[in-house]
Amino acid sequence: MHIIFMNGGLGNQIFQFMFYHWYRKLLPQVDVVIDDGKFWGDDVPHHGYELKRIFNLDLPMLSQRFSPEVWQYMIELRQQGTDIPEQLRMNGLPLRAIREKGITNIKFNGDMQEFAVGDSLDIDINDNIYWHGYWLSSSFLSQAKEEIMAALQFLPFDDELNLQLQAKIIQASEPTAIHIRRGDMAAMGWSAQPEYYQGLIRSFDASHNVSLYLLFSDDIAWCEDHAAELGLLDIAERLLVVDNNQEDDYWRDLQLMSLCKNRLSDRSSFSLLAGFLCNYPQKEDWNNWGSL
Repeated sequence: MHIIFMNGGLGNQIFQFMFYHWYRKLLPQVDVVIDDGKFWGDDVPHHGYELKRIFNLDLPMLSQRFSPEVWQYMIELRQQGTDIPEQLRMNGLPLRAIREKGITNIKFNGDMQEFAVGDSLDIDINDNIYWHGYWLSSSFLSQAKEEIMAALQFLPFDDELNLQLQAKIIQASEPTAIHIRRGDMAAMGWSAQPEYYQGLIRSFDASHNVSLYLLFSDDIAWCEDHAAELGLLDIAERLLVVDNNQEDDYWRDLQLMSLCKNRLSDRSSFSLLAGFLCNYPQKEDWNNWGSL
C-alpha cells in the first residue's frame, strides 16, 4: 500500500490531489490511498476535507481501511503526538516514508528519505510507502493537465453578486486579483508586510493597462485599516473589494481569482492555485514564491 498525506486548506488539498493523480498514472498497478487523518478529531484545519463537497471527488481514504473504533483510536493517538505513519510502523507494517525536501513536520522513526521535484524515483511497487509533502509545483499538473483540469471543475455561479463580478472580470482590461492572506499566516508571523504589497501593486500598475483590480482577503477589515500602507488607495477608483463569499462559500473566491488574467499575492497556496487554474494564455502571477 502506498499512502499520500493530505492536510491544510483547499489550496493544499488540491496540490496534494495533483500529486496523487500524477502518482496513480505513474504506478497504475499500485494500491494508493489518501491519509485523511488530519481531517478527523478536534484539530481539523480550516474547513476540513473539501474535495468531495466542492469537486465531488471520491478518493480512496485510509480511514476506510479500518473499523470506526480502530480509526477513532488512531486519531486520538495522532492528536497526542504519534503521527499516522509512525502508528502503522509501530504496529508491524513494514513502511518506508518519503518526505518532500524541506518539509519536516512528520514524526517517523523508521526508514525515511527526501524527494524533490525532478529527482529520480526508485520505487518497488511491492513496498509500503508513505508520501509526506505539499507538492506546490506545476510539475505534477503539467504531466496530466487535461485530466486534472477536467476533475477540478467549479460549479457555475448561482447567485447575483458573483455573477455580476464574473461579468465585470470578463469585460475588464487586464483584470487583476490582489490576494492578501492573513489568518494563520499572520498569527505565525509569515505574512508579508504592507510595504511588500505597495511595491508590488505600484510596479505592476506602472507596466500594465489594468482597468479592474479585485481585492480578496480573509481579513478585509485589516486591509481597509491599512489601505494606504498596502497601496490600495493608489488604485481605489479601479478597485473592487470582494467580501461576499463567506463561511462555506469561501471557495468561490478561488473561482473568481482563477477568472482574472493576473494575480498579485504573498506566499499562499490558494492564490498560487488560482493561477494554475487560470485559462488565460498570457496570464501573470506576481508573488514571492520564487520558481515553482
